[in-house]
Amino acid sequence: MSKLHLILAFHNHQPVGNFEHVLEECYGKAYLPFLETLLDHPQLKVALHYSGNLLFWIQEKHPEAFDILKTLVDTGRAELLSGGLYEPILPVLPEKDRVLQVSEMSKRIRKSFGQSPKGMWLAERVWEPQMPEFIAKAGIEYVPIDDYHFKLTGLQEADLFGYYLTEDQGRKLCVFPGSERLRYLIPFRAVDEIMAYFKEAYMRGGNPLLTMADDGEKFGVWPNTYKHVYENRWLDSFFSEIEKNSDWIKTTTFSEYRSEFRPLGRTYLPTASYREMGVWSLPANEGLQCERTLEELEKIVGEKAKQLLRGGFWRSFMVKYPESNHIHKRMFMVSRKVHAAVKKDTKKGRNALLELWKGQCNDAYWHGIFGGLYLPHLRSALFRHLIAAESLAADILKTRTTVLRDDFDSDGFDDVLVNTKHYTLVATEKGGSISELSICRQTVNILDVVSRRPEAYHAKLACAVYSGQGETRTIHDVLTVKEEGLSEHIVYDSYRRTSLIDRFFPVGTTVQELARSSHKESGDFVDGVYEMQSGQKGGAFSVSFSREGVAGGCGLRIEKTIRPEGAGGIRVDYALTGTYSGLYAVEMNMSLLGSPHALIKRGAKTLTIRSTAVHEDVRHFSVRDKHLGLVIDFKFNDGVALWHYPVETVSLSEEGAERLYQGTCLLFVRNIDLQGRKRMWFTVKFGQGGR
Repeated sequence: MSKLHLILAFHNHQPVGNFEHVLEECYGKAYLPFLETLLDHPQLKVALHYSGNLLFWIQEKHPEAFDILKTLVDTGRAELLSGGLYEPILPVLPEKDRVLQVSEMSKRIRKSFGQSPKGMWLAERVWEPQMPEFIAKAGIEYVPIDDYHFKLTGLQEADLFGYYLTEDQGRKLCVFPGSERLRYLIPFRAVDEIMAYFKEAYMRGGNPLLTMADDGEKFGVWPNTYKHVYENRWLDSFFSEIEKNSDWIKTTTFSEYRSEFRPLGRTYLPTASYREMGVWSLPANEGLQCERTLEELEKIVGEKAKQLLRGGFWRSFMVKYPESNHIHKRMFMVSRKVHAAVKKDTKKGRNALLELWKGQCNDAYWHGIFGGLYLPHLRSALFRHLIAAESLAADILKTRTTVLRDDFDSDGFDDVLVNTKHYTLVATEKGGSISELSICRQTVNILDVVSRRPEAYHAKLACAVYSGQGETRTIHDVLTVKEEGLSEHIVYDSYRRTSLIDRFFPVGTTVQELARSSHKESGDFVDGVYEMQSGQKGGAFSVSFSREGVAGGCGLRIEKTIRPEGAGGIRVDYALTGTYSGLYAVEMNMSLLGSPHALIKRGAKTLTIRSTAVHEDVRHFSVRDKHLGLVIDFKFNDGVALWHYPVETVSLSEEGAERLYQGTCLLFVRNIDLQGRKRMWFTVKFGQGGR
């Protein structure tokens, strides 16, 4: 007798570096009540995926949930899916890490649950055509992917009630189309409406398959869903209706359905992710235009519009956000060192490998409707683990100070990477600036600041609802704000917020104007290309920049050199040659985990690093962060005015749009009347403490 076969696949994930209280909230609102509800419906089978980071946390902090999972697996009610151990975007990893992360996750599942997974969850459903080869190398035979990918090949809704076979280089992989329609129905619409759709699919005849593969967090964590799903018993009602109709609905798993039915055919899926991400990856204006055009096109051709109009793809985030690209390319460099270390010492290299994999967690490499890249604690976690991995590898390989030059971030401009025992420094020709200064002991990149950029949703903020409550809707449909008047805080930068940027302003410019980006720039050095030289002698290094440009309408040449200062610090020497009258500033953008503990201390005066202020005639000040146990001392050869203001973005997260502190802009300002040549210098030293 034919039945509607139904695969319910639930993906649960928390990013590396997320706050403990967030994990506990998600556990209490979604992960535990979901498992408890599922236990009460013994006829149902599901597929479950937990990213490694979350699975290990549950095992350590909540063994009661781990026991439920074991029971579900042991009774054949749950198929566990493998995946990248720390939920990376697989196709943008080094090839060795792609296979090893999946193989390691499968090994952990086998050890903990006695089940050898043959299926895997594809992080963010990011697909590229070469993937079957390395997925198959990891021992995986099938994956769920959004039906959107299939529709881009010309397949229609009626063609997707089953699964397909794809291949690359002769390596075969079964691909199951996850229904976008079900993603938007479950759990947001009435159970009767969903059952009506199931009936419609069943009436096709044969043994049609419907696959729902989506986030477990929408069952309790997404706005208003806990009350809807559990207090109002939506999930219990949904499961009960499926059980009541078991004469024509059969819940199944990927492995079970695949063993019983053959594929519908062969397909070759194009490069894609889920549909919404394609829009998010576009530049802000194009993303907004894509959304509006799609709305108009849907009025004409209906659902077909989603096939006819598509956005970009995942790798475009590394163009949209240079900060993402920087972390990604640094990850590749660290991976090469780590695998060289593993080859030399497998046992010690294992720790470096795990740190590297944590630094490959996908969330902070991109941004859409979730905070992602804009969340400082997630970015800092990536740097923390990559810095730790690089340091462990250096100890194994016994490398000392190294100076390398190349276009590491593939932007067309050369970079210099300096690795010492105490810190890593990355300098670039673009702007004659430094884009990373990572302190090894505290495993923090103190220059990890994201620029304020336009986002498509900024255009909608004026009409957003403040802390809106009401009916339960998918987070793709609703925009709320967490602060009244939030749109007034939208400010855009015209440049990437690196450090040692040379700035020129008319006299009378204020720090408030800089904070609002309403100032006038008198020079052309901010994004100018500098000549860059680097050298190394023993444990010492030097990186030098020079550029001839214009400031205040006059020709000006800037020369600056970075050298080590003591055991853990740098010295920056400047020479300005030409004619100029006005304000000259060296800009540094500093982030200390977005921490409220960091303080700016000048003599007896102490201010929070998130404050806006001007200090005159400064020859020495320090930044202290007791959370990191870090003191950063600045000393100048003569007095400067220290200006500082917080860099805050207005960005979107699951709970709505919010203002986020990204870091602090520090400017060392001099009022100069230059006729000839002027020299100056300052030092930056890193120490322990922070009180």
